[in-house]
Amino acid sequence: MKKIALILTVILAATFCNNLQAQQKQETLPMSAVDVQPAFQGENAGSFAKWVFTQLKYPEQAVKENLTGKVIVQFTISKTGDVKDIKVLRGAHPALDAEALRVISMSPKWTPGQVKGEPVNVTFVFPVIFNMRNESESVAVFDMEVTPAEFDSPYKKEGEKRPSSVEFTKWIFLTMNYPKEARMNWIMGKAKVAFDILEDGTVDNVRIVKSAHPLLDEELVRVVKLSPAWKPATRHDKPVRTTYTLPFVFELR
Repeated sequence: MKKIALILTVILAATFCNNLQAQQKQETLPMSAVDVQPAFQGENAGSFAKWVFTQLKYPEQAVKENLTGKVIVQFTISKTGDVKDIKVLRGAHPALDAEALRVISMSPKWTPGQVKGEPVNVTFVFPVIFNMRNESESVAVFDMEVTPAEFDSPYKKEGEKRPSSVEFTKWIFLTMNYPKEARMNWIMGKAKVAFDILEDGTVDNVRIVKSAHPLLDEELVRVVKLSPAWKPATRHDKPVRTTYTLPFVFELR
């Protein structure tokens, strides 16, 4: 009887492991959890933003009614590079939502993301901005008319190709001095900092949009103000002022 029970336990354990492995193979991971991020036509999400703009048609109803807004779309980049499971997470207006879905559903294949050298399904959240604005205004990072600014980190190793947001976050981390008082009192938190990248690539108008703690906020602003010049964003091949918002986690281990 004990032998039968032991065999049954082994079978159940093996079944559980097989099911777990099968589930992991089908798992869809966020961008932050993969070793190699998906690439669009050999480049990052900025290239996809540019492609979306070339396909986007401002809906006639939206033009007549002067409708603007941001449509937040989520989709999966599959192991084979196909875009699937497209849905609107936050809509702006039915006409704008429909156009955003139409264009993203037409996406060419991506190079899939990888974990440990194996292709995986990756979830991507992408904002499509519909905006009729004055040419002198600062533009958002994912404005469809804009090729995003690029940060060339002095710490980047030769051959590395990662999004500017990742490179800049790494630069902040390596440049920052964790405030002594915050370290002594074990103060941690997540802050969001906004800043503008001017037409000449310099960083300006640095401000905290979500506070972690006054000590942490002050240090984050100090470091961002020290940023080396970026390659500025462009619209129709002309440099434009760009607004970025970046989250930063202060953590002691």
